[in-house]
Amino acid sequence: MKPTRVVAILALSFLFGGGSAEVAVQAKRSIERHRAAQEEGSAGELVALEIHRDDGEVLARPRVLAAPGRATHLVLRDPENPSEVRLALRVETTRQASGDLAVDYELTMPGEDLVSRGRVNMTPGVEQRLALGDLPLTATLLTIPVPSAAFDAYLESERAARSTVKAI
Repeated sequence: MKPTRVVAILALSFLFGGGSAEVAVQAKRSIERHRAAQEEGSAGELVALEIHRDDGEVLARPRVLAAPGRATHLVLRDPENPSEVRLALRVETTRQASGDLAVDYELTMPGEDLVSRGRVNMTPGVEQRLALGDLPLTATLLTIPVPSAAFDAYLESERAARSTVKAI
């Protein structure tokens, strides 16, 4: 066999063999990324807060997605007067080894003279009341891992609640 033919065969086999190996490596990486994205809580936590008066009137229902270890800020403004802040919320979540979640929060509602901050240890999916001082307000906090079956059920219940409300 001629040396040029041997070199050509080796070069072609290297190119095609190397290319298929690269495809296999890329496919494996893609599958691992997809599996990691589907792991429960891989995107973070849904933090849902509900604030209402003692008579049951709901004042606010802010919800945010919080990545573990990173602070998330939410500011709700009056739509008719954008310079007026109705609610400001800062949340930071930290996953515990036990599976619980530590939630650091800072909540401000200028119209209600509410300023509250603290740290709460929570079990994901279980509502917990927050202490708001002497004000006639009650707050409940709920955390749910995203993505998860509990998050999907939460979204479905929110859709169902909206569909049962009829416009006047």
